[in-house]
Amino acid sequence: MNEQVDVVIVGSGVAGAVLAYRLSTLKKGLKILVLETGINGIDDPFSVTSSDRPRYQNLYALTVDRDSVSPYKRVASTAFAPQPTAGPDERHLVQGGPDPFKSNFARLLGGSTWAWRGNCPRFTPNDFRLKSTYHVGDDWPFSYDDLLPFYGEAEAELGIAGNTDEWDAAMQGPRGAPYPMKEIAQALGDQLLKRKLAEAGGGQPIVIEGRTIRVVATPQARISVPNYKHPGGKLTRKQCQGNASCIPICPTGAKYDASVHIKLAELNGVEFRGGCPVTRVRIKEDGKITGVSYRNMREDPKNDRDVDAATVVLACNAIETSRLWLYSKLDNARDLVGRNLMDHVQSDTVCFTPEAIFPFRGPQNTSSIPSFFDHPNRGTVSAFNISVGNDGWGRYTDEKGKPKGAFDILDELLWNPQSKRLAAYGKALQQALAADPTTALTHRLRLSFSTEQLPDPNNRVTLADDKDPLGIPRPKISYQINDYTRRSLTYARGVCRQILRTAKMTVEGTDLPNFNYSGAGHLMGTCRMGASKAGSVVDPSGKSWAHDGLWVVGSSVFVTGSCANPTVTLVAVTLKTAKAMAAAI
Repeated sequence: MNEQVDVVIVGSGVAGAVLAYRLSTLKKGLKILVLETGINGIDDPFSVTSSDRPRYQNLYALTVDRDSVSPYKRVASTAFAPQPTAGPDERHLVQGGPDPFKSNFARLLGGSTWAWRGNCPRFTPNDFRLKSTYHVGDDWPFSYDDLLPFYGEAEAELGIAGNTDEWDAAMQGPRGAPYPMKEIAQALGDQLLKRKLAEAGGGQPIVIEGRTIRVVATPQARISVPNYKHPGGKLTRKQCQGNASCIPICPTGAKYDASVHIKLAELNGVEFRGGCPVTRVRIKEDGKITGVSYRNMREDPKNDRDVDAATVVLACNAIETSRLWLYSKLDNARDLVGRNLMDHVQSDTVCFTPEAIFPFRGPQNTSSIPSFFDHPNRGTVSAFNISVGNDGWGRYTDEKGKPKGAFDILDELLWNPQSKRLAAYGKALQQALAADPTTALTHRLRLSFSTEQLPDPNNRVTLADDKDPLGIPRPKISYQINDYTRRSLTYARGVCRQILRTAKMTVEGTDLPNFNYSGAGHLMGTCRMGASKAGSVVDPSGKSWAHDGLWVVGSSVFVTGSCANPTVTLVAVTLKTAKAMAAAI
């Protein structure tokens, strides 16, 4: 006989873990099973309960190939579930163009929260009514005010540190509950930028492009006080120790990752199984959900087994959720599944500071400039979020595409490729790193900007002809950056350069438009929600219009993408879905 459970959740990232915990709290006694493709253990490859953080730290410290998933490249599941690499991945994703899709994600128990930065600003009210306000994009089936109580709950669940006094109600909407804890201390570079802008304005706020420029503490899912207790009182988290490796690994656990809610859900009796990729969602002829088929890679890696459940929740990211939906041949009569894939298209501008700011002390980002989260020209130029980097020049590349991060500068200084000999070392190297005006890492500041991308039906996920090691078609990404976002990249770059020049910083590079971009890893869309079946995959609660018993959570249900990091909004929407599910089951 097939295994019988009440609810199967596919995916254990932040959406799946939060849903499992909240649903098991609201509806005690439910038998809930979470199936996750990835596995975390290295010594014990199929462990889902041991702490793998020390092992990940070790791997990161010893590797020279450092990127956003470098600590996780040796987990056993990469043999059957490849993790996309940073940049335009072709190991797992099939690039369908015309532009390269540059975001990646982690396939682990806990998902990409192991390797995220932790930034958690909310969407603005106008993000939910983009079409009504600016005649572009679409409107969500509910408003910011409808989501407001869930925002407060989401911030408490994640453990958000922020400065409530800096909240701009006129642009960002009503605040509701204050942030659960005080903000993370702002880095020296952030403090210098604030001071120089104040001096330039003679004590008055600087205005650029009609917007007041404010350098505020970035709200982050990172513990800023000793021994933060989760609202349920069953878990205590440590205070941030100021490490600069938030991407790809927080060594202390002060930065939230989904293992927090995995532990809490396990205390409620939820079962998590790693190394169990779901291969198909099963339905009856009438479309009603009956359960899923999955592969247990530890016990029987070649054959599927079935688990019966009246309720199935897809909690993968926007790419994997739509891939599973399409491969399962679930209803797609309106050809909406996989369409409207969105990301935040990013770039940056950099400068030398007049004083040493010693980056890399503390998290990689502690301040933001939210002045363009919403603006009057949004009908033609997208919103954008400016982050003040505490990582030197981070991922910056110059006009020729040459990387200029700290490792790249060190490599240039150490090695002469012509003579194939060491160049600078000893005191000369120390001087170049600390005081030389063209190479000093201590004087490098970066402003990065994340631009909003409108939902576009042609940006989509389909099934490729190529298959992964499990024999399932790989996801094919068709992707293009339209003029709306390209205009924003140019506009945002100009604004950032104005800010830095106003602060009397020495700006690097030229004023020419530069369309070098990176992906933010903020996968959104593909299974959008809506008020009617005609234009959406799920209803406003996340329930499938077509299949009774099927639900979707995570940012794949997003209608538009804002320019703000999506995590706190996806958790708020997931908590809203959990309430609806508990009432429906």
